Amino acid sequence: MSPAVQRLLVIGALAVAVATTVWFTISMNVGRLEYQEVGYTIESDTRASVDFEVTKDFEATAQCMLHVLDDSYAIVGARIVTLGPHEGSSEADRSQYYSSQLRTEYRGVTGIVDSCWLVD
Repeated sequence: MSPAVQRLLVIGALAVAVATTVWFTISMNVGRLEYQEVGYTIESDTRASVDFEVTKDFEATAQCMLHVLDDSYAIVGARIVTLGPHEGSSEADRSQYYSSQLRTEYRGVTGIVDSCWLVD
């Protein structure tokens, strides 16, 4: 095999490797859902709010379980919130901030996002 043919084979193999890496990177980001709590406010013995950020695809609908906990980590308030599709044009627009009010049985000390999932 001549050096020119070997060089072409190496370049072709590298091109396939780069294309495969790009394809895996793009396919892993489609349908990705990330969430985190940003803050909370304990408003009274019976009310609290949780502020959180969710990153999802524009057309996706997600649901998140929010909890308010007392000082022994017992759940004193819970709520499922539905986050529908939203507008955007860039990767940064995939992240949105939300705030949700929760009723509580007793005075809480913290508010958290327990989990989020995509709805079909």
